[in-house]
Amino acid sequence: MKKCVAALIFAAILLCGCKTNTELPSNPSVISVESSEESSSSEESSSSSSNEPASATESSSSAQSSTESTSTESIPTTYDEKYPYGLTSLGIVWEYPFDKELSYDFASSEVIKGLERNYGRTGEDFGYEGEWCAIILSQLISEAGYDIYYQYNPCDLTIELLNDGYAHFYCLRQENYDSLVEWGLQNTDRVINTTREEFVPKRGDFICYLWTEEAEEYNWSHIGMVAEDYDGTYIRTIEGNIGAGRDPLYHAIEARERFYDDTVIGFIRLDER
Repeated sequence: MKKCVAALIFAAILLCGCKTNTELPSNPSVISVESSEESSSSEESSSSSSNEPASATESSSSAQSSTESTSTESIPTTYDEKYPYGLTSLGIVWEYPFDKELSYDFASSEVIKGLERNYGRTGEDFGYEGEWCAIILSQLISEAGYDIYYQYNPCDLTIELLNDGYAHFYCLRQENYDSLVEWGLQNTDRVINTTREEFVPKRGDFICYLWTEEAEEYNWSHIGMVAEDYDGTYIRTIEGNIGAGRDPLYHAIEARERFYDDTVIGFIRLDER
């Protein structure tokens, strides 16, 4: 009898200790994305197109973390604690609203739908060999009917869209305007200088970043898309070439929640065709 009771208690402990893992939403509809050999005049001194900061600062006493791990289980899901700079740049994973009623009445609707259809796919899945945050957007913009070349970094993509008269760039940092002009921007009237207080990001905007640890060497680090209108707290995005670790082959299209801070250096807003 005592053995039976002990066995029942042991089984109950096991059941209480079990945890279930929530899987990412699956999307069976997938676009065909091929690797492109074309490269543009990317800038050595103003565009790195890296998806995440190369290293995080030391962890605070209230939160220990590592951006080297590829497991999303180690990434916190709230801002309830104080996190080191690296985690705010890596971004906090949030549940993308696939089941939510979504509005597509904006110029870049086909681009964001393309990212949504391919949520979770990696650089290896697409056949990309290098950083690909800008190239995936270039291809989706092209497939949406905009006649552009595929670009491999955010600076060249911005120049392409502005020179072709397809978009405006809302610039939050003077050095980024200067680098656009240096590397070939002709339609300077399509740059609108603004501030974080004035500009409210909208769903469908392309968001450009510069990680703090790259600011002395580059002017551009990464590009993604705003997934929800800014609510005054965090910018929620969907981005390509995202993930912990340094190999872009294993980075994916994922949702992120980020601060609207000085790592955000500007927004591209497509004009209606």
